[in-house]
Amino acid sequence: MSPRLLTADEVADMLRVDKSWVYAATRSNRIPHIRLGRYVRFSESSIIEWMAQLQSEPSARSNRTP
Repeated sequence: MSPRLLTADEVADMLRVDKSWVYAATRSNRIPHIRLGRYVRFSESSIIEWMAQLQSEPSARSNRTP
């Protein structure tokens, strides 16, 4: 089964952010994306994995000692 590809609108809804934030994050390579010519799509599984990674980062930072 092929991965489900999402549009910027769908990712924005999923993350509860503006579509403009999704495009800005795409331009700065902060969010995983796929370029299909002039179109940008987002693998649903990659976005879910990316969000899980972001959730684990703050706890990793809080365990560091100065």
